[in-house]
This record gives sequence, structure tokens and C-alpha cells, in this order.
Amino acid sequence: YADVFYGNGETDRFIEHGVASKWFYIKALCGNTLPHAVLPFGKMSVGAYSGGYPGGYGTHYPNSCGGIQKLSEVHKIRGFSHLHQSGTGAIRYYYNYAIVTPFFGDVTDTKNYYPIGKENAVPGYYKTDWKDIICEMTVSDSGVALHKYTFPKQGGRVAIDFSNDGLSAEFPERFRGIVSKEAFHVTSDGKVCFSGVFSGIKLYFVAEIQGADVTLMQDDMCAVFDFSGEEAQLKLTYSTLDFASAMQTIDAEVRSFDAVKEAASSIWKQYLSKIELNTQDEALKEKFYSNFYHTLIKPVDMTGEKVLGVSDKLVTDLATLWDQYKTQLPLVMLLYPDMGKKVADCIVNISRTMQKIPCSLGMSDIFPCEEQAKMLGVLVLLDAYYNGLISKEEIDECVKREFEREDFKSFMEEGVFERYTHIIDTTDACLYTAKITEDSDLKTKLLKLAENWVKAFDADGLMSKKSPYYEGDRYTYSFRPQANMADRIAFAGGVQQFTDMLDSFFGFNGESLKQITDMDAYEKLEAAQHHRFEGFNNECDMETPYSYIYVNRHDRLCEILHACVKDSFGLGLNGLPGNNDSGGLSSCFMWNVLGLFPLSGSGYFLLGAPQVEGAVFHLSGEKTLCIETKNFLPDENIYVEKILWNGEEITDYKLSVLEVLKGGTLTFYMKKA
Repeated sequence: YADVFYGNGETDRFIEHGVASKWFYIKALCGNTLPHAVLPFGKMSVGAYSGGYPGGYGTHYPNSCGGIQKLSEVHKIRGFSHLHQSGTGAIRYYYNYAIVTPFFGDVTDTKNYYPIGKENAVPGYYKTDWKDIICEMTVSDSGVALHKYTFPKQGGRVAIDFSNDGLSAEFPERFRGIVSKEAFHVTSDGKVCFSGVFSGIKLYFVAEIQGADVTLMQDDMCAVFDFSGEEAQLKLTYSTLDFASAMQTIDAEVRSFDAVKEAASSIWKQYLSKIELNTQDEALKEKFYSNFYHTLIKPVDMTGEKVLGVSDKLVTDLATLWDQYKTQLPLVMLLYPDMGKKVADCIVNISRTMQKIPCSLGMSDIFPCEEQAKMLGVLVLLDAYYNGLISKEEIDECVKREFEREDFKSFMEEGVFERYTHIIDTTDACLYTAKITEDSDLKTKLLKLAENWVKAFDADGLMSKKSPYYEGDRYTYSFRPQANMADRIAFAGGVQQFTDMLDSFFGFNGESLKQITDMDAYEKLEAAQHHRFEGFNNECDMETPYSYIYVNRHDRLCEILHACVKDSFGLGLNGLPGNNDSGGLSSCFMWNVLGLFPLSGSGYFLLGAPQVEGAVFHLSGEKTLCIETKNFLPDENIYVEKILWNGEEITDYKLSVLEVLKGGTLTFYMKKA
């Protein structure tokens, strides 16, 4: 059911009726995902390179809102690149290293782009017919990319261009880098070794085609393999440490291409089988497992490697925590605790090495998106703590270090940041940390700092007009479930006033809207001033529907979740309503389907309304979380009558992570309005 092409294209999720038609997209109208061969949290990915935005694939020109300008009308590629972002926007480093090109004739032809043929891809495997050459790729769990090229006749050649860093030369310079400090040699057994600085990080590549003759073109950073026969199999890997580490990795991978391909398929089946969905709706199964697949590509397990001084306990492509912390990383920690622990240990390691936790960590010496939020790393660590993956003391240590950051000075002295959303980020982290810390002095400080939450709001109960807002406006950020929700609602004027504000935000009392699909739609979006929910087009407000729980209007939440699953997310290339941002949107969809939603940092799930007959989560220790949906009738019984946890009724729509980890049965009884 997992469609790796899911979300590769422009969205078709333009809804004309129902509550989903009231929502307003402000971000780019495409999913930005890739069909490339990759493993869950895998170090290596490989697939077609067109130079397109943002993953180096497809025909999209750089965009951040409105319609999509085309790089070309026909999908053309020049070869197959390695290392890619997943579903992001303008991350400011774009990888696409070591472009491998099969060809005939002169090596200069490898710089040209030719139309791609039919593509076929499943999890862990990619294939296309290009220039009459059958091109196949897969990846191993040891971190090696394997290529197999079947030429129509003898005389075929394979080149690797190590000079590429980023996207098409037709885009502005900020979309690509320049590889520097390069070194290039061939070993006695015919392996190509290339080192260079890519986006500020030194990488060591090793590649080989056994039995081939190798020519190095030093000035062009290109290696050419000549071989006999009509088939070539290439292996390629890299290390951040040295050539010896990369050489050891490539020598250890002795399996055939087909054996690695089958192993990759088996690994994906193992990971995707962690949730068994019970539904007769085949289309919904495809939606669910396609989103599940795209949820598990990032972050990247780089255990034993080193980036910017962060070594051994290392995870990269936290790109960005803003996109991942709400829904994607909680899913990883619940279902894949070994990887969840690696993420948590890495965040502690980052804090100790850099004396702070940036919002993003990739293989780059820049830290984009720091304007997005504060203390997200602490919220991730709190989730890890509740999953039994990290200690309270490690969280205390990291919190204290965050308070010493230069960019926290205004908050520590005056209780404000330039961006007022950062006040809520930080005060939530303070309250949640205060709940578990055993350091009495720290607890006192945390509770005092948390009082500053009120400074983020104006007297009308909305976020302050004084602040700039990232990818939204003050309405976008006014309705998130906060750590002190009772105080927040009281500040807004009480339950009825807050409910009315929510209804207006979600459009229950408003007109349907037409999405803006113009190219470069910044001015039109700014002028629109709809102040509506972003409709799962972006991560900014995707948790806000669950605020209806706090005003006793779970029915409204049920209507939004039903519209999310039925309308906001579709199938195929066009199925995602916005850019997927390292699995942020996909994981949100999954939680909404299943009927529970992680409230990051709190140690609780909020309970929604399942959109399936049931599901089974396979947890660690052979425990299971079973979801049962009684009286399930799609499109009719969409409201929740009552919820039982192991036979006992839940009335506050909350279930602790600690209870879930023990295993049990969560039963939803559904009803009509």
C-alpha cells in the first residue's frame, strides 16, 4: 500500500464544500517528497537528479506559496544523485551529491539533461528506463548505495560527478554550493576515493565498479569507469570521518544487488508492520501507508559519525525540529524506541557540544529556521523521558544550558522574545519540565519564568499585534493547546468566548474560501487576511483542532478530523495538501486517522476520533495498543459517544504515554450527531 510517489507533485486538494472548504492554504501547493531508494532513517538515499526544487527531483521551480512554476515541462535528468531532503522547503542546504551518469561516448555528454522514461519504485528500490539504459538503484542497511545499469549494447560507461552540491544552475545561487578542498585518487584495487567540503562539512566518498578501468578528471571532479559487457554494478558510500571508514563500509557489503534489494524490501515491511490498520477502505489503506512511509525517512541515523564536533551519538536531518517535534518524533519514540533513544541522545550531545540546541541539524555548517521556535529540543527530550529513553537529570542539564544562550537574554531579563510565539514555546517547556524535575531551585525558576506566557497576548485574547509571525499571523498561533490551557481560556474571556474564537478560526460560521494558486502569491496572501486554519497545508497550526477538547466541544474536533482524512489528504502524486517537511504532515495525518494525538512535552495523548474500524500498534516488549471502533459507519457515525481504556471510561479525552506503553485496548463508541 505504500506509494513512494505519494506527494511528489502539485496538490489537487481544493475542497469546495464542507468545513475543509473554509480553510486557507498559505504555503506551497506541493508535497515535495521523493521516490528515491532509501531505508527507514537511512544514511544513504539515491535516485534521479533533475536539479528540481527542493529535493533535486521533478520539474518544480523554487516556491514557497501559491502555484508552482516549472523548471521544464518535461521531466529531464542528467543522472542519479545521493543524499536528499524529504518534503522540506527552502532548507538552505540541498545535498544531491555524487551524481552518477551512465552514458555512451564522450564524458561531456554527462552534463546534459534528457527526458526520463517510465519510473518504477517501491520502498527501498528505484528503477527507470533512461536513454535506453535500464537504471536500477537500492540501498543497504550498512549505508551503501548500489546501482545496476543494463546497457542496450557494449561500450557503455559510467561517470561520477563529485562537484555537485545542490540544485539546478537555473536557480539563484543560494540553492547550491561549491565543493572545496577536494582530493581525488584511485586505490590499487580500483576504488575511487574523493574528499571535499560540502556545505561546510568534509565528506569522504568511496565508489567502485569491480573490474572496471578508472579515469580521473581532476579539474572536473569526475571519475569515469570503463568496463566490458553490457551491465555495470556500482557501489558508493561516504563517511564524515575518513577514507578508511568509508572503505571498510564498502568492503563489508558483499551481497548482490538483488539480495540487497530484497533485504531493503524486508526492512520496510518490518517497519511499516508496526501498525496494522483494520479497514475495508482500500484507498484509505493506501493513504495511510503512503504517509507512514514518508514519515520514516528522516531523521538520519549517523551513529559513529561526526558533524560539527557532534560525534558518535549523532542523528542528522533534524530538518527541522519545528516540523518534526509535534507528530513525527513522538511516533518514532513510541514505535521505534531504539531510534527514538538515538534522537534523544543526539540532542543531549548537541547541547553539550554546541552549548545550545538549534532548531535544525543537518550536514551543514548553517542552522536555518532559528526564527521558527525556541526550546523545541527540550520538548523532544520530555517526550523521550516519558517513553523511558532518557533521564530527568539530562533534561535539567539541557534546560539550564538553553537559559544561557545569548538569544534568551531578553526572555530571562524581561520575559519576552522578539517573536512572541517563542514565549509560548518556552513557557510550555518550562511548565512541562517543572512537572518532572527533582531540582527544587530549577523548578522554582521554571515556574517563575512560565508566568511570562501572558506577555504573548493582547487584551482581545489573541497573540500580540507587536510580534512578527512565521508562516502565518497572530490567529495561526493563538489556539494551540498550551500547558496551562485553563488559564489561557480564562484570559481569552472564558469558555464561550474561546469557543467562538475557535469556530471563527476554523470557519464553522464563515464562508468557503478559494485557494490562491497564482505564482509568487505573497502579496495576494498578505492582502487576503482570512485569519483561518491552514488546513493541514503547513505544520504551524496542525495541532489546534484539539483545543476543542478544552471547551467541551469534542464534536467540532470530530468534524475536523473527518474532513482531514476524507478531504485534506488524497492519493498519488497530488495527495498531500502541502510540503511534507520531514514527515510532519504525514505523521499528523496518521495520528488523526488513529484517534489519538501526542501533546508534545506533556506525557499525554489527546483523544480524537478514529477514521478506521481499528488498529494495532506493535510496541516494544511484545506489548500492543489495540484501537477498537464500535458502531463505525464512515460518513455517518463520525462523533464519539464514549471512550474506554481497558474497560474504564475516559472522560477528559487524555491518555498518558505511560499507560499506552503498558499496552491495552482503547475503545471508541461512535454515534451520529
